[in-house]
Amino acid sequence: MKSIFFQCFLLLSVSFANCRSNPGFKKVPDNKIDRQKLAKATALAQKLMDSMKAGNFYQLTSDEAETRMINAFTEDIQKSSYETVKGMFGEYQSLSFDQLMKPTDGTLYEIYRFRGKFASKDAKVEIRVVLNSEGKLAGFFIKPWKEEL
Repeated sequence: MKSIFFQCFLLLSVSFANCRSNPGFKKVPDNKIDRQKLAKATALAQKLMDSMKAGNFYQLTSDEAETRMINAFTEDIQKSSYETVKGMFGEYQSLSFDQLMKPTDGTLYEIYRFRGKFASKDAKVEIRVVLNSEGKLAGFFIKPWKEEL
C-alpha cells in the first residue's frame, strides 16, 4: 500500500522535484517567517484537504499554483489520493503549522510543514506545502511524519 501512496503524490511534486536533488535544508526561525506566505500555505492546505475529505475536487488557479501543479493535481488524483491517505491514517480532521524549511543551496522554494490530525490516534502525518519564489504552489505531499526532511 505504501508504494501506491507515494505514486499518488509523485505527480504532485513535479515542479519541486525538478529544482535540485537532495539539497540541505535549514529551519527558518519563527520570528523570520513571512506571515502572509504562511497564511497562504495554510489556506491552500486547508482548502485541498477539506475539499478532498468532502469528496470534492479543488480546482487550483494560476494565482495559487504553478501550471504543472494545476495540470497534475486532477480530480482523479485528488480523489484517489485521499482514499489512499484515508485508508492509511483514517479521516482527515485538521492541520497545524509546525515549521518552515528552506534549501541551503540558494533554491528559492519554501517548505511549509504541517502536522496533520487524522482519525487514527497513532498517525503521525505531515502535510507539506511547497511554495515557489512567486508564492505559488509547487508541491503538495501527505506522508508519514519524519523529524528530518
